[in-house]
Amino acid sequence: MESLFLSKLVLPFFSTMGAALIIMYINSVNRRVKETKQKIYAATYILDSSMRMLSSEFILLIHTIKPHIEASYRIVKGDQKLLETMLLIDEFDILTVAGPDFSHIPNEFTLQLGYDNLELVQMYDTLLYLYRSDSTRKSLNDFVKDKLKSMDGFLQKSEPEKLDILNTYIDYLDRLQHEANRLIFMVSHNVLPSLEDYLKSYKFWFYSTSHANKTIKMIKDIMRNNVAYMPESDFMERVRHGGIQREIKKS
Repeated sequence: MESLFLSKLVLPFFSTMGAALIIMYINSVNRRVKETKQKIYAATYILDSSMRMLSSEFILLIHTIKPHIEASYRIVKGDQKLLETMLLIDEFDILTVAGPDFSHIPNEFTLQLGYDNLELVQMYDTLLYLYRSDSTRKSLNDFVKDKLKSMDGFLQKSEPEKLDILNTYIDYLDRLQHEANRLIFMVSHNVLPSLEDYLKSYKFWFYSTSHANKTIKMIKDIMRNNVAYMPESDFMERVRHGGIQREIKKS
């Protein structure tokens, strides 16, 4: 009877339990593999987007903002020929087209990355906000349309009025330069080192991170090739303690 009991009930029960446990284990491993790959994808996507934003900001800063600041200062100092040339070819009207946009990471991938490191997700959201913020660009476009579109209208103004318009134009460019530096600083001092450290974790040792590593190298190459235009390491510290705060401390 005991032998029959074992063969009919106990052994099938343990066999079924064993098979169920094996299936649960396999499902658990598959789920962990899937979640890990999603984390790698999310981290790689952030790196890739950061690289493209960084490249875009350097191009904007080097080839548009800085040259226009220098040209505007020359005009303020009395370069009438440059002024007439810029008015004639409508050179004051810049950044009329918004930059490329970047899609959000799929929610499921963001959740997996957030479970591991919520700061990385928040960092990327902040980076997207900084990149997409275009209030200064729109204000500059409206100002140029109102004050610097008509060559005859501008040249007929009094000298103090011209200087006031040009100085306001320079103020807008300075704000754009500050915003570009802020984004460059965030990528180079926050996003890049944080993601580089994250991807070095032991949990990714047995997974391919070659695309992410390649993108990290590309970001570093962009920074190295544009080192003359990189904001200084104390940039954010000066921003935090500059402006009205600095004046209040003086008094």
